[in-house]
Amino acid sequence: MTRTMRRPLARRELRRSASCGAPGLAPLFAPSCRELRLGASFACSIALALTLGLAGDARAQSPFDATGTPTVPQTALPQGPGAKGKAPPGPETGAASGGDRPSQLPTESAQLPEDPTKIPTKLAETLGSDFDPDGVPYGRTSEVSREFYGLYYSETSGDYRARGLFPPIWAEREQKVAGGVDHAGIYGLNYYRRRSPKEDADVVFPFFWKLRSDTTHTTVVGPAMHREGPEGHDNWLAPLVFEGARKDGGYLHIPPLLTFHDRGPEGGFSMVGPMFCKWKGGAFCDGRTATELTMGVAPAYFYGRDTEGEWEIVPPLLRYHSYSERGAREVDVWGPVYREKDREGESLNVLPFFYRRTSVGATRTTLVPFFHYATEGAARTLATPLFFDRVADDGAHTFATYLYARHRGRTELDMVTPLFWQYRDPDVGLERTLALPFFYRGTSPRMDELAVFPLFGRFERRGLSTNTWVTPLFRHETSITGWQADLYPFFYSGRENDNRHLVVAPILWDFSSPTTRKTVVFPLYWRFADTEGTSQVAGNTFYSEKPVEGGTSWQFHFFPLFSFGGTPRGHYWNVLYGLAGFEREGTMAKLRVGYVPIQLSKDER
Repeated sequence: MTRTMRRPLARRELRRSASCGAPGLAPLFAPSCRELRLGASFACSIALALTLGLAGDARAQSPFDATGTPTVPQTALPQGPGAKGKAPPGPETGAASGGDRPSQLPTESAQLPEDPTKIPTKLAETLGSDFDPDGVPYGRTSEVSREFYGLYYSETSGDYRARGLFPPIWAEREQKVAGGVDHAGIYGLNYYRRRSPKEDADVVFPFFWKLRSDTTHTTVVGPAMHREGPEGHDNWLAPLVFEGARKDGGYLHIPPLLTFHDRGPEGGFSMVGPMFCKWKGGAFCDGRTATELTMGVAPAYFYGRDTEGEWEIVPPLLRYHSYSERGAREVDVWGPVYREKDREGESLNVLPFFYRRTSVGATRTTLVPFFHYATEGAARTLATPLFFDRVADDGAHTFATYLYARHRGRTELDMVTPLFWQYRDPDVGLERTLALPFFYRGTSPRMDELAVFPLFGRFERRGLSTNTWVTPLFRHETSITGWQADLYPFFYSGRENDNRHLVVAPILWDFSSPTTRKTVVFPLYWRFADTEGTSQVAGNTFYSEKPVEGGTSWQFHFFPLFSFGGTPRGHYWNVLYGLAGFEREGTMAKLRVGYVPIQLSKDER
């Protein structure tokens, strides 16, 4: 039976490698991991068979193949005219079948499955698992022959054969694979041997490992390892020396000497004690070939360079230098001296006292805490601890001291001591005068404001509104939409368009609009009216009315003595809510005597 197996995904390969040893060593010893799994699985199969207690010579036909999958009788494929019979069971070797007859092209178009994205059941069982196709025996058929002779066990199925002696001091497995025979065996408890077209192994666990995978050979003797293959070689003496070479690079690690070297065709990293170099571009740490380079001697010196610039740090000298192609920016630091240069200008600073910046048409100089002087075009600025003086590009002049300030430009400002301020804007006719903390006056064509704090204030927006305060308690406001008068915190009255309010706290509350009115004279009188009706409470009386079809429905209650009301079709009255009463609704009449209703007539509608 020919079986085609797909390799698991890369993440399962990594998991299989990690289960046999450290991930970093798995690529070198992957063949040995696979050999150990095959040997262990074979030994376990012998132990399981003997444990079942089977004895004697037994032969059976198994309905399952080596993977546990139910077998199906093989149906021979249609043969061409030149075929001489059915192909024998088992893997087919040699030339492809049908080579002795003309190729036959299909006469029908290929049929796609109903769901092309559906994963087959058998494949879905292996995806995401640790299934190892290399551990599946080859050459097995549905027929399995087993023999037991005491501690001896043998199993044969097609081109597959396994035998051993329990306990597993001797076990062998032989199977046909592409290119020849795969033979593997365990001898004693620590020797494993395998010979196959692609894999060879000689393992004396745990001291000696000699492995071959295709043309790659690996030998491990205690802490020493040598691997040789088409892609390169590796030589290890753990944990002292690790060396390897590839066609396009290599590595050399000597941990006791703090030496680490790893390089490839496009970069690498080298470190010897405090010296290090990391680069990209080229196979060596060479400034002539590397496009990016970082090197140094820690902690005394560090240097870096890439396609956009370079930098240099010398910590013992408080030295820093950098250059960037972007903007041609260059920075130099020597202790407290900081110098920066770019296309826009140049800076020279001596931290933390002196700062100077020059650029095209502008200079700035600062000597803390004595002065700051700057020029830019026609503008100039001078600031000292005693005064500030600035002339702007448009000729505006500002001068300020602690007790006097003056500005002349499009607007004007005068300050005498921090208490008196006067501001003018001739373009809009605005003038404001402030004498802290009592007087404020502002005038313009659009407003007129006056405040004498805290007794009087009047703020007018000409033609729109006027707001007047007399002490912080009385306020009167008029506007084009209404008026308002307040005497805090008791009296509030006013109108806003068609809405009115009157409050004399905490007794009277009255709010009205074109459709509603709410009045409360606490706690005796409550009245609420809107388009849906009116409800009123006055002492122990209640009155309500609402519009209904044909007129108004109303009722009045004098708690708890009597109540009466009416609708467009009738009326009612009650004494003590049913001790005596009468009700008429159309032609219906009802009498109440002693809370017992007596029907006098029925409604004929």
